Amino acid sequence: MVGKVGVIVSIILFCLAVGFYSFTRLSMADKGKDVDLLSFVPLDCMGILETDNPDFLVNEFPQTAYGRQLDTLRQSGLFPMVLGAIFPNADSTVHQLSNGIERMMISFHVPASARNVVMYFQTHEAGRDFLQRMMRRQEVKFVPKKESYRGSDIDIYALGNGDFISAYCGKGFCVLSFQKNLIEQVIDARKGGGSLREDALFMSGYEEKTVNFITLYGHAASLPLLVEKHSHCWSGFDIHLSSEVFYLSGSMLLPDSCQKCVEEKLCDIAPVSEDGILVLSGQEKVDSCISRVIAIPQHSLFEECVSNLSRDASFIFVADMDKASGESFELYRPYLPKFVMRHVDLFRSFILSVQITKVGNRFSHIFVFTYKN
Repeated sequence: MVGKVGVIVSIILFCLAVGFYSFTRLSMADKGKDVDLLSFVPLDCMGILETDNPDFLVNEFPQTAYGRQLDTLRQSGLFPMVLGAIFPNADSTVHQLSNGIERMMISFHVPASARNVVMYFQTHEAGRDFLQRMMRRQEVKFVPKKESYRGSDIDIYALGNGDFISAYCGKGFCVLSFQKNLIEQVIDARKGGGSLREDALFMSGYEEKTVNFITLYGHAASLPLLVEKHSHCWSGFDIHLSSEVFYLSGSMLLPDSCQKCVEEKLCDIAPVSEDGILVLSGQEKVDSCISRVIAIPQHSLFEECVSNLSRDASFIFVADMDKASGESFELYRPYLPKFVMRHVDLFRSFILSVQITKVGNRFSHIFVFTYKN
């Protein structure tokens, strides 16, 4: 009888333990879903990249025809280069861990540098457990140095290459950066306000996406030509990748005081038509040009890019980037977003097609990069 009671008690205790463990895991997952990453991002950032699918960036992007061409760009700050710095075998590690990430965000900070970035993970578990699990999979065994800032712990990990990673972790989140001062700014944003969530202009165009998305937001005008001092503007770019082409769609967010000025500039851009370069503004002129190109029996790749643009566009710019990035680069840089200007040599193998259309009070844009080789 005593033996039977012992077995029953053991079974009950086991069931209670399993139930408690399951409840704890579910509770962690729920807390992770409540984490608002935007409330962590310092207000003065240059831009952010947000995705729910880091595995796509790290594993699938390199498989595209242009993946090798843009590999340097992928490692330089527009894509998750920090992953490669923390985890030497990022290609396999991120794939293994993708189910542990609800959302990932990267913020870029001045001065522009591959090191001046912060990575934010919304996780299904405690952030420190998530980070240390990744470290263990890379066979990194050490205890981080702990520092305190405004009542929060900052864990500092020494990497094998002599570098350091600072981490701020909690229930459902993990924030990483090479720069400890950026982690302190993140804590300031979360605890004392001053986060991107408080930027009314940014929030007017920010969309809560949930399924398989990659979005880049830049604190600048998508077309620098339209706004002289564009630090008060935001531009959003939903990134879509295929094997030969990738394109960025979205809109430029402007204060009401800038709307009229931008519209006037958009209608007053001088036309350019030469080998490998086309600049045209005005919906009627754009319609006429595209119709004329479509009527050509056989198209070059450049003409094909022109014919794929919308006849309703208010402005179009099509450029063979090999030519646009050469001796005449200064003439064409006002037509290029900042992230292209900074890495212009990496885009020489593309034809860039840009269209801007005024829709209501917004200027929507599409940037199409067509790989030539």
